[in-house]
Amino acid sequence: MSFDEGIILVDADDASITVSWPAIGSSSSTKYSLQYRPATSSGDNGMDSGGSLQYTSLSTELSSTTARKRNLTGAGHGFWFRVSKATRIKSRVDSKSLDYMTHGCRRPFTVLTMREQSRRMEAPRVRIDPSAASPQPGSYVAHVSWEPYDDDGGGTVLGYKLQMRENEGTCKWKTVAACLSGNEVKKKNLTSRKGYMFRVRPVIRGEGGGSESNLDMSVHEGGTVVPFSTASTVVGERRERSSSSSPSNAELIKLFRKLPNDLLLDRGGMSKCKVQEAFSNADLVFLYAAQYSSSTCKRYTPNLIKFYNESRAMRKAAPTRTKSVEIVYISSDSSRSDFKAFYSTMPWLAVPHDAETRDRILSWMKCRSVPTLMCLDGRTGKILESNSYGRALDLSRFTKLFKEGTGMRLGLI
Repeated sequence: MSFDEGIILVDADDASITVSWPAIGSSSSTKYSLQYRPATSSGDNGMDSGGSLQYTSLSTELSSTTARKRNLTGAGHGFWFRVSKATRIKSRVDSKSLDYMTHGCRRPFTVLTMREQSRRMEAPRVRIDPSAASPQPGSYVAHVSWEPYDDDGGGTVLGYKLQMRENEGTCKWKTVAACLSGNEVKKKNLTSRKGYMFRVRPVIRGEGGGSESNLDMSVHEGGTVVPFSTASTVVGERRERSSSSSPSNAELIKLFRKLPNDLLLDRGGMSKCKVQEAFSNADLVFLYAAQYSSSTCKRYTPNLIKFYNESRAMRKAAPTRTKSVEIVYISSDSSRSDFKAFYSTMPWLAVPHDAETRDRILSWMKCRSVPTLMCLDGRTGKILESNSYGRALDLSRFTKLFKEGTGMRLGLI
């Protein structure tokens, strides 16, 4: 199999890489198998017809053409990714390696050093501006802004370089402006139904040694140039409207979009259930971010299990006077085996470890440490408490938050 275009780099930090690729085949239900391996040397060109290099499977059930690999360390020469239509084979390299799509740039993707990561700006804030008129019929305008950059090296900031990317597997980053003087801009004539993302970096006086050609394999142009920020959230994405009415908890369900077959794991992985069915009668929904390797998580989980079981027993005994509770495990585990080992001890739901939805929800939760327990209103999707860890696991306390109805709306992720 041959491809005119291949896997592209969307984003990277000091421990993760996000990649995207063009759709393979014409079916919208295609599942993808994504694998990766560390580059062995500076001369590693990603080819291995002899089958001596082993790839590690990230997922064999991806429904999207974008994925993020976390916990990447110890590869000074970068990483190679490859993707194909999903098969039962999870880890191998053989004479059929041409059936895999690899990097379009023919170079390995690299993570940032800790120093480079520390110099990055925060992702820009982007929103669609409905009040701004766009010259092109059927187009829309995005308002992009960012915080001024404070260079710890003492350099003078001359302006900001802004790039954008259409949220489509084949689309690369393009420069909107090489050196903007302010810290906000309106981008007109946006037409994609897939939406757009933006990133920014400061232009420092005296910077040098960088080249945009390096952005095929890194978020860093090289030399003394500051790397680009993390990509913004996607804005402008428009979906086909369904003829059926939306459920009352549509905002909550939207959080789990692109979940393979719309299925969550249940009962420690022994069964599965549809997202809409899982939350159809849930008043309080908790997102539990944790990982198997954390001793704190292992100590906290039994307390959470007790709260969960007692809450469900109270609901069963007095359904009209007690709020219903549901918990979803959002794994921060680095491996699928760790995920399985930890989730097997839990009685609630879970997002599959290899689903891209898991990484997206962790990012949206702004999960800086584990455990994190976020409390949501199951009716409206509002955040009632951003992190309940360290506070009383008391159903009456959560019921009070529910009745008050205070909190932030989910927003877009």
